[in-house]
Amino acid sequence: MKVSVILPVYNVANYLDDCMESLARQTLPTYEIIAVDDGSKDGSRKVLKKWAARLPQLKIIRQKHSGAPGGPRNKGLALATGDYIHFLDPDDYIDHDFYESSFACIRKHDPDIVVTNRYKFNSRQKWQVYTFKLLGLFEESRLTNLYETKNLIHNLGPANKIFKRDFLTRNGLRFLEGCRFEDVHFITCCLYLAKKVFIHCGTHYHWRKRESLRNLSITQKNFMFRAVADRVRIHREIDRFLMAQGLLGHRYIKDIRAILDFTRYASNLYRYLPHARRRFFPLVNHYLQDIDERAFDYVPEPELVRARYFFLRNGMPFEFAATASVSRGYLPVTPDGCFDFRAFKGKHAFDHLLPDSVRVPPGLQPEKAELLAADLCNRALSLKGFGQIGYVPPRSKQDAGITVILQNRTTKEERRIPAVIRLLPQRRMRFVAAVDVALLADWLALQQTADLFLEIRAGTLLKKLRLHADPHAKLGNYGRCGKLTVTKYGNVSIVPAAVEQRKRA
Repeated sequence: MKVSVILPVYNVANYLDDCMESLARQTLPTYEIIAVDDGSKDGSRKVLKKWAARLPQLKIIRQKHSGAPGGPRNKGLALATGDYIHFLDPDDYIDHDFYESSFACIRKHDPDIVVTNRYKFNSRQKWQVYTFKLLGLFEESRLTNLYETKNLIHNLGPANKIFKRDFLTRNGLRFLEGCRFEDVHFITCCLYLAKKVFIHCGTHYHWRKRESLRNLSITQKNFMFRAVADRVRIHREIDRFLMAQGLLGHRYIKDIRAILDFTRYASNLYRYLPHARRRFFPLVNHYLQDIDERAFDYVPEPELVRARYFFLRNGMPFEFAATASVSRGYLPVTPDGCFDFRAFKGKHAFDHLLPDSVRVPPGLQPEKAELLAADLCNRALSLKGFGQIGYVPPRSKQDAGITVILQNRTTKEERRIPAVIRLLPQRRMRFVAAVDVALLADWLALQQTADLFLEIRAGTLLKKLRLHADPHAKLGNYGRCGKLTVTKYGNVSIVPAAVEQRKRA
């Protein structure tokens, strides 16, 4: 049995050596490696030429940039002569026994597709894909198909799969060209037509999660609004394929993925600009009106997904994000840590899908504006603490921000000071701020108290919260103009010295 490895190469010079090294070290040598250089401008071709001197089975094909991996993959498939095809992404790598262990399964079961286990990795860590772990997709190796194991619809990347070439050519299966998410269309069509799929737990594909903001992969840019329109297009193309194949009765399997795709996009709406947020709901809901609700019986975390779908279909972005805006409040949470949805019952469409409550997902933090330490002297006020919009973790430091607000209790005038933030592992924001006391001099001279607030940003969402003192907060008062105090509700204020003296008197 011979495997043809197809590499769609575009500007991956920094990662290509890792990929090629994993191919060179295979315990079962590859029959041919077809690298289609899609107009790279970063030295990828030079790296390929270096490896061609070491691997005689490596063929390099160069073409003008096509805009997406579909075209290069199709060209490689047209040139391939092996019995089996592997579409390997050139920024990833595979275990050293990837082909040997996979072909042992092929000899025994003769599947149309082998699906291998997959890990994500970056420079710091390696982890299993959360959905795979949640659904137990790779708990045991087994021969199956999409109709028996509907959870296969959650694994729509081509790179952790080996295909029988005859299966692809006999069914005319090709990638869409010049568009994003062509792999979702290709793999969905393959899974619907494959009679035998072998899930192979014994070897691993390693999928790089890029960390450079300048070189994000298409998958990692999918929060952009344009990607939503592309995703709708791909789902419509799949629907046309199912109609042509007489498989519309099984569309609900594909709709499992459609529900998850669009609810995940909606969970990022707070990062969109207002005009994009307005366009999102008509675009997506026009497509979702034909969803087969049988799909909800197979989604992971079904109650949470049903709730999110309810908010999506009703055009409720802030409720969807389970958070607050300046004007709209936030979802109530019960003492035992559940979102309480009862207030929405009987008032909106699709409430037959909405559960009364859903447990808050792990890792999401309630809102917080908490002071850990502060010092007030004659010249400066220094503050340290945490800030968090309820249940909306910022994705990156660029996505986050905290501003300290000093608000005059009498006049409600505000004075604002940007804080320096640090994003912690659980995506909580720690802040430090230094305030020139001169900003407060006129208020304190007029014996007017300043109340402290935080304005917290996550994406385009802002929330203003009263700054609350941690029970163990350390407050240092070293100046003569005023005093840091904590109200009976635990909130932090600066009281003029004269007012404080009258209290003591």
